[in-house]
Amino acid sequence: MLFQMMIFLAIASSIVELVFAANVPAWRQLAYKHKWFNMTVSIGLSFVLGIMFGAGGLIAMGAAMISTALSIPGYMYLHWNYDSKNAKSHGGNMMSHIKNKWIQAFKDLAKLIYAVIRVITFPIWGVRLAFQKYQTFKLKFSRS
Repeated sequence: MLFQMMIFLAIASSIVELVFAANVPAWRQLAYKHKWFNMTVSIGLSFVLGIMFGAGGLIAMGAAMISTALSIPGYMYLHWNYDSKNAKSHGGNMMSHIKNKWIQAFKDLAKLIYAVIRVITFPIWGVRLAFQKYQTFKLKFSRS
């Protein structure tokens, strides 16, 4: 029970920390460059969350260590997404850039599939179109 509380507290602390860091560029860059800042913030945030939810000292400290370990890859992701040279060259948000590229690829794939289906079904709709043209032509000259 206490171990589960420590795990949940660590996950909650990491999520809260990374959400705040994603919205504050100075925090994000400082935590990426200096691991001591990351550790201090993780321990402090886990302590505050532990007090809010009534966790004891050992639980809060264990959660702080786990959340520090969880936040290191999170800060690496935030650096790649917002602060890397590649991200800055693509407007400052790599995930948005990649999403737009995938959306365009799926649109192009849909156009290609539509074109292939149109070519394959040409005998069906081609005959129907020719028959309709023939009917209108026949009707037009039968009245004259």
